[in-house]
Amino acid sequence: MKRLLVALLVALSVVYFAKVVTITAWTVGPDNPSVNRFENLKTAAERLNKILEAAGSDIRVKVEGYFDSTDWSSYKSKVVFGLKSKQDVDIICSGHDDLGSWAKAGYLLPLDDLVKKYWDLGLYDIIPSLWEACKFKGGIYAIPQDTEARPFYINKKVLKALGWTDAEIEALPEKVAKGEFTLFDFVEVAKAAKEKGLVEWGLYHRPKMGIDYFQLFTSLGADFYDEEKGVYVYDVAKMEEVFKFFYDLTNTWEITPRNIIGTPWSSIHKDVTSGKVLAWLGGTWNWAEWKRDYGKTEQELEDMFVLTPVPKATADGKPNTLSHPVVYMIPAHSKNPELAFMLLVLASAPDLNMRHAVQSGHLPIRWQQTVFPEYKKEFIMVEGTKLLPFSSFVPNDDRFNDFNRVIFEGLQMVESGANPSAVARDVARRLKVTLKDRIEIIEK
Repeated sequence: MKRLLVALLVALSVVYFAKVVTITAWTVGPDNPSVNRFENLKTAAERLNKILEAAGSDIRVKVEGYFDSTDWSSYKSKVVFGLKSKQDVDIICSGHDDLGSWAKAGYLLPLDDLVKKYWDLGLYDIIPSLWEACKFKGGIYAIPQDTEARPFYINKKVLKALGWTDAEIEALPEKVAKGEFTLFDFVEVAKAAKEKGLVEWGLYHRPKMGIDYFQLFTSLGADFYDEEKGVYVYDVAKMEEVFKFFYDLTNTWEITPRNIIGTPWSSIHKDVTSGKVLAWLGGTWNWAEWKRDYGKTEQELEDMFVLTPVPKATADGKPNTLSHPVVYMIPAHSKNPELAFMLLVLASAPDLNMRHAVQSGHLPIRWQQTVFPEYKKEFIMVEGTKLLPFSSFVPNDDRFNDFNRVIFEGLQMVESGANPSAVARDVARRLKVTLKDRIEIIEK
């Protein structure tokens, strides 16, 4: 803390002359428990002001701005307009995948020097894999605000009805992690559960465009981005395997509904929590949703689900989870960049981030949080944190949404019954037209 104080006084003596410095922050939910993305900054300002007062400084910090509870799309549109027009804003909160396009456009401040300067004040304790989601072309442009994992939720009651013992169920996450229980092993279990009338469906995945289904790509060994070259990679033969898997889910094995894409979220969650589905490819935040919106108790959920990484499917695949950290960024035109960064350091304090994690169903960003009593009593946090070493991230690339849209439309086609081989070739053609020199097509 003394180092923070010294750094503060040096920075303030050079840069800041007003007694009250206003830091403007734009943050987003849209769910209300995530309001701590804004409230924690206000608490951080209170703590910073106490440090300044104790040092005899007459500088005080005030946080203004808002928490946007509408939707991500409209929020991001406002952010882009604000960045382009250089509106007064010092802190931006958004998904990590936004920083690629914003950094490339020159809208964001590189943070490497500030991270190095304040590393010993707690940043060293941030879970290492999260820093990878904060980089663009090797440089740091954000610091983590929260994170999550996307587990494979498997219904334990159905497994027991199939004859699994408690010991076998308890050993399942480790078997998945070691590659000893594969995605195709799961398919056989799902087929058996449906044939015996224990479930209506074997597997549900998200019903709208997103990123969750890329976990199955990783499971099947399909890489889709070259980090060094900064280009997308589309291997036609490998993607034919991927599309064939999604085709089989709905048309051959019939363990996933053909019309799952477009199904209302409420119907998805009702089916999963009522036991109509053997497994759900979802997020750790769903746990809080199910208690808040679907009438489930903590004990009911613990009795129902075992959480594992998504199992590997092929020799070149791997067990995995996908994480989508929300991060804080500082605009390049901020008038108070170092002071804003100091607030972010304080806002990431273990107790403040824990408050956010507990209330919103997210996971800790710092190892220190895992010793807190409230962490140890939260089943989803303990089990979710175990998945973080398996985390991968979608690329922080400005064309990801364009890439994702074409891929998703391909998934819709094969799940509706289109030929996987034809779809794989059609998607290759459309991606080349869309991304041009930003994609490498590997032909059969």
